[in-house]
Amino acid sequence: MITHIVGNRPQFIKLAPLYHALAKEGYEQRIIHSGQHYDENMSDVFFEELRIPAPRVNLAAGGGSHAQMTAKIMVGLEEELLTNRPKLLILYGDTNTTLAGAIVAAKLCIPVAHVEAGPRTHDKKNPEECNRIVTDHLSEILFCPDAISLHNLEREGLGQAAYVTGDIMYDTYLSIADGVQQEAQEEIIVMTWHRQENTCSKERMESILHVVERLEGRVVCPLHPRTRKCLAEYGLWEKAEKIANLEIIEPVGYTEMVRLMNRARLILTDSGGLSKESSFAGAKCLFMLELDLWDDLVKDRWMYKFNPQNEESVEGALQFARQAERVALPARPKHYGDGHAAEKMVQKLRERGLI
Repeated sequence: MITHIVGNRPQFIKLAPLYHALAKEGYEQRIIHSGQHYDENMSDVFFEELRIPAPRVNLAAGGGSHAQMTAKIMVGLEEELLTNRPKLLILYGDTNTTLAGAIVAAKLCIPVAHVEAGPRTHDKKNPEECNRIVTDHLSEILFCPDAISLHNLEREGLGQAAYVTGDIMYDTYLSIADGVQQEAQEEIIVMTWHRQENTCSKERMESILHVVERLEGRVVCPLHPRTRKCLAEYGLWEKAEKIANLEIIEPVGYTEMVRLMNRARLILTDSGGLSKESSFAGAKCLFMLELDLWDDLVKDRWMYKFNPQNEESVEGALQFARQAERVALPARPKHYGDGHAAEKMVQKLRERGLI
């Protein structure tokens, strides 16, 4: 049996193609939901849209500090893996769910496959960076989304376990985009906002709202529940609602997000996943952190990283935004594979005797 553990939006998107590819080959699978995203709009809708079976169990570990969440996932997951011991545990991305899964599996001597292995920000103050490093070093096999990720792992002595398969999120994007009816509508700026670094203080959140006010064009923001809560706690909710060009909407499923991305001329985000997905959809990206992330997109001048609290950095971002236009398919970056990452992963798992 193969077990997958997931807990947030990007992980659900990464899970779908690999689950379906393994199911096509007849492998028995089990999905565990950590409960890291416990809001229905952030979780259940993705399983329905992506045709993934409902998880066998939900560990209900959402909320609390990083340590509290990780500990709750570890305790619940250990019990599940001891009861239903899999041949392989598959982990996705760089969340607390990923870290907890890697540690528990290592202690139980269960092999781990890590999907989206190798990206590095080179900043250990970034919580996800710590999760990635630990998970990669505890995994039996590593699936890299791009050549830079493979190079990072080779420098850390993990090259023999690593393979470039392309990005599995591209598999999902193509499967959804092909079936989405796209009506001719005005171009928009799509915004997502959720990271700890960008919700940690009133000053930081005010600076981001000020950037939004200065953007030219309609900004549509499916707002993360935590960000909504922080805006209210800092007394900034009314300010956000009064920004004339900002339309705050409820979180959306993946199909609706693809529709939004395919209307966007620009994506404003602090999401590692969405910043990369921007290149799939043909919308340039403003990234609201100065982290080393997706270097190829930065070199291509597809993604512009900026600090919302530094005026010089903001001015550069606004200039980038003014010049951003939608890009047709032939001219989009091609760093993340051909949309068949899941098939390549299944092949490598079979070759290594892990399934």
